[in-house]
Amino acid sequence: MASRRTACALLLLLVPAARIEAQEAARPQETLFRLADSVSRRNSIGIGFDRIYSTFNWVGRISVDTAVAGTAVRLEEQFSSNVIETGVQAGSAAKFSTDQNVLRLLVKRPVSRDIRVVGQWSSLLYSDEKSVGLSDASIQSVRAGTEFLAHPSLSLSSLLGYRWDKQGGVRDNGPGIALNAVMSGLDIDGTRLSGGASFEREFVDPRMMASDGIRAGAQKYFGNRTRDSLDVGYVFSRREFYTLADNAIESRLDRVFGLANLLEYEVSPRILTTIFVGLSNRVLDKDLRGMPGYPRPAGQFDARVEEFRLETYLEASYRWGSGEGEAAGRLAYAERDEGHELRPATGDAQLPGYGEANRREQTKNNLMRRTALSGSMTFPFSPSDRMMLSGAASILRYDTPSALNVEDRDELLIAASLGTSHRLSRVMDAGIMVDGSLNHTVYLLKERSANNNVNRVLRITPRVLWRPIEAFASMNAFEVLANYTVYDYELEASAVKSYSYRQFSWLDSTSIRLSSRVALDLFAYLKLYERGQLNWDEFTERPENAFNDQTFSGQLRFDAWAGAIFAIGARYFSQTRYNYDKGVKQVASRLHSIGPTCLLYWNAGRFGELILRGWYETRTQVDGTASNFVTMTFSTIFNF
Repeated sequence: MASRRTACALLLLLVPAARIEAQEAARPQETLFRLADSVSRRNSIGIGFDRIYSTFNWVGRISVDTAVAGTAVRLEEQFSSNVIETGVQAGSAAKFSTDQNVLRLLVKRPVSRDIRVVGQWSSLLYSDEKSVGLSDASIQSVRAGTEFLAHPSLSLSSLLGYRWDKQGGVRDNGPGIALNAVMSGLDIDGTRLSGGASFEREFVDPRMMASDGIRAGAQKYFGNRTRDSLDVGYVFSRREFYTLADNAIESRLDRVFGLANLLEYEVSPRILTTIFVGLSNRVLDKDLRGMPGYPRPAGQFDARVEEFRLETYLEASYRWGSGEGEAAGRLAYAERDEGHELRPATGDAQLPGYGEANRREQTKNNLMRRTALSGSMTFPFSPSDRMMLSGAASILRYDTPSALNVEDRDELLIAASLGTSHRLSRVMDAGIMVDGSLNHTVYLLKERSANNNVNRVLRITPRVLWRPIEAFASMNAFEVLANYTVYDYELEASAVKSYSYRQFSWLDSTSIRLSSRVALDLFAYLKLYERGQLNWDEFTERPENAFNDQTFSGQLRFDAWAGAIFAIGARYFSQTRYNYDKGVKQVASRLHSIGPTCLLYWNAGRFGELILRGWYETRTQVDGTASNFVTMTFSTIFNF
């Protein structure tokens, strides 16, 4: 148990290091998205809060799927809010927020063995004080009807309802209808069939919303891991919204047809092959018409986007030994053909500017083709030694038929990595990872050929984990990185210069258990990186700037009970920036940050968890000016 707590402490101590490594540029979305994903189980409540300097983020979610007095109830609600403080006006900070709340409630009650009464309520509330376009919108929709179980694998439902819609101060409402059919779990001679169809209309005069779809799937197992599956579907949607600045209604009609086939064949218990083919075709029409009482906006034209996609790959994998050794390879091809054009309404083709506008629209046409070969292997030398090898090579061809689009290019990407892990003794693990990549971009037309370049990246990362006793664990990792970007025509185009980026970093994370409940966690991180102009032929560089980042933190951790951790500590961060003047390295700026930290973690098992992490820091600039910042993340999940 003590070793597990020590490992947990190392992980908790490493989490803030990621923020520090990015020079405090933390991303609140990471914590909040983690919350949203964690609440995926039903009957749960989650709340997340993140404050990074002057940005505040809230996320809340409720998910309930239960039965009350024979009535099935399913509730899903998610709220998100983003608030940014900017400057100080009249002694108080100006705040701009974006809020969104989505709620869906579904109630079903059986009235006979095969018939259920169904009720639905959906709600969307949105407001944005930062946007210059759509700043507020709300949608309220209720539906009621019946669901008929025509077969144990087939259900049919029909619902009637009403929708209230508000967008930018304009209110619309009107009736709606929804017809749905769902088939699942149908087995015919060993072939498992699934599918569905839907037809939905909402008439919020003067607009209409539509959503139709049909899907069919079949899967059959032929023994062991050999199977074949086929999915085919078609989706149509129509969405209309106001463009109030033009007194117009924009209509988007989206039609997508897709087909996918996956075939897995087990050649032997150790060899598995896979073939996949996927096709999709999408047509998106954007139409514009005037609001009631207003003419169609002049100078704006309807447009169409057509997109065809093809994805296919052939894969084979082989396992040996008792399954620890594995090798796999894949050959893949992907293609996307995208076309843009204007769709003239009556008389549009004769309007001045239509031809030029259509030519500009067609400059977006492009054809992308990518061929990729990849492979990986895991080879155990012994129960305590393992080697991992992976590599990939791909060629991308990007063509644009329009003479006005000069983005035609070819890209070659080669990447490889080699790693080993070793259990050197009962108390020490070690490993090393070497990876590199080469990316060559070639623009085919002279207008962009000055940007032809080759990018080379090489990285070496050794690490050591030392556990001499149960109450002590220390992990050390080093990283050496070199990044070189060389332009093909640097001499002819003085505006572009080849450059190099080099980095060295060292990380130490140590945990010392002082008693059965108290431990000390220490963390140190050093990063040195430098950027400069590069002469690849002579492999020399002229440094332009350099940085020295240092982070030290420690915390005293108390394990109150199983799954509960409380910690307080302090953290210090410094960054020194250097410039080069005639080859002489000079200090350009210094930044220091110091302050207390705290951590509260409680894992209640299947009932949920709670995490609170924060720190207060005082930042001091090179001129002596100081600023105070508070950073805090909080998330809690309660399952019931």
